[in-house]
Amino acid sequence: MSRRQLANAIDAARNIAIFTGAGISTESGVPDFRSPGGVWSRMKPIYFQEFVSDEDRRREAWSRVFSGAARWTGAAPNDGHTAVARLVAEGRASAVITQNVDNLHQQSGIPDNHIVELHGNAHYARCLACGLR
Repeated sequence: MSRRQLANAIDAARNIAIFTGAGISTESGVPDFRSPGGVWSRMKPIYFQEFVSDEDRRREAWSRVFSGAARWTGAAPNDGHTAVARLVAEGRASAVITQNVDNLHQQSGIPDNHIVELHGNAHYARCLACGLR
């Protein structure tokens, strides 16, 4: 699809859901997980079932998140984040569904109630027992 075709499709749409992944944030200096040299090339993933069933694996996962987040401290939303935020602000997009954990959609001005974070957020955690954020 060309840029013109995409622009026409957006202009014609009445209710847009936007899906994003690592590609939108790599321009901001946030490393991805799956590419050569990505996070998973340097360490073994902790899978969901391991995370929920083993407290030691949860501690390891959170340790990784908080030490890894330091690699992108200072990252700021880029033009892609800004374009998505503009579509939400104009009421053209109702939801941003993302695999990213970097909080850059929020920093671009998109309200939390318009963002679905499939893999969580590296800036906060929610207790599995009581739901406290």
